[in-house]
Amino acid sequence: MNISIIGRLTGPKGDIAYQILSKIAPAFPAVKFNIAGGPVTERFEKLASNNIEFYGFVDDVSGVIKRSNLIIGAGRVAIEALQLNTPILAIGEKQYMGILDSTNIELAQVSNFGDCALDEMHDFDKISNDIKRFIKSDYQQNDLSEVVKQYSPEVVLPKINQVYAHALTDVAFSKQKEVPVLIYHQVVKVSLIDSKFNVYIAKDKLDWQIGNLKKRGFDFVTFKDLASGAKVKKPIILTFDDGYENNYLNLLPLLKKHQAKAVIYCLGDRTIESNIWDQKLGELKAKLMTDAQIKACHNSGLVEIASHGLKHQHLPDLDDKKAREEFELSKLNLEKLINDKVVSFAYPYGDYREREEALAYEAGYDFGIGTVNGTLKLTDNYYAIRRIQIFPNENKLSFWKKTSGFYLRLCKLKGKDF
Repeated sequence: MNISIIGRLTGPKGDIAYQILSKIAPAFPAVKFNIAGGPVTERFEKLASNNIEFYGFVDDVSGVIKRSNLIIGAGRVAIEALQLNTPILAIGEKQYMGILDSTNIELAQVSNFGDCALDEMHDFDKISNDIKRFIKSDYQQNDLSEVVKQYSPEVVLPKINQVYAHALTDVAFSKQKEVPVLIYHQVVKVSLIDSKFNVYIAKDKLDWQIGNLKKRGFDFVTFKDLASGAKVKKPIILTFDDGYENNYLNLLPLLKKHQAKAVIYCLGDRTIESNIWDQKLGELKAKLMTDAQIKACHNSGLVEIASHGLKHQHLPDLDDKKAREEFELSKLNLEKLINDKVVSFAYPYGDYREREEALAYEAGYDFGIGTVNGTLKLTDNYYAIRRIQIFPNENKLSFWKKTSGFYLRLCKLKGKDF
């Protein structure tokens, strides 16, 4: 039987290791206690015996864990032991957690496996009894695979990237009282007289609007630019929901003409070919972009391809499992399609609650985008970003107001809808 204590031998951790080795190890002469860490000072050297061996500092910590029947440690040591499916007796500087299983794992995580909690006196008799029970029993490691997943690089790295993305955006835009984020849908050659919802803009009008924004000194950025730390003096973000084919046919040429950028929110379910959600309510049929057209937009360098969910569903109506799939699978499918990261998610119908914000974060998105709901300042909540609707009949004065940089605050002051 091999029990390994892994960690530094100074400070509180050193004192705990010393107590275990001096008070507990002698009671188990048939058990080999291995200590990986240091420095091995004189008081520890005196404890060396047939069943206590000091390795000092080691490079291959995982190797020590794999050769052990039980690990004693906290913090990162506990996480690595869990990942290697080795039983862990968690004892930190502040608290003793015991041998980890499904009954105490959540509390252990909260305390960083005993390192971060209110001070308590360690009961070494209890620790000794727990080790005795472990040795005598045919111990079977609990299935903690779901816990282990939380510490995998696939989960941790996106979270770290989110922190950096938000920090970079804070630095670049925290002083901006209002960043206009405009919302469009279809871009058509002629007005859709029979449209029920009027979610379109004529190509020539959009041409004028983009040109006007350029004349006024706006810098066209995407959410991906924000996540990368883009610093511009006068930012504006153009967004287009649903991923219509006419975005490829009519919007992309305008972006190339003006060297402007935009974000297009596409569906992750690539079998949906038209706006079936609106057709059911009497709207005109409109084709969505094909895979090839989406890739062409992405490859232009002027379009951020982002997620609008799997099937354009009303997220608050879905159960947790279905809602999570809308975020996770759409991201997976679109990233596979464009071979690039998808950083933002536009909530279908602009409707979301705290659950949807949390799901966007957990799925690895850096930004969650609403419509006419959310915070007034972009950096106040990256998962409740408010947009400004641009209508087909928008006149020049109205467009100027909506892109003035004080429109949202003015509307709030007047008590008007956005």
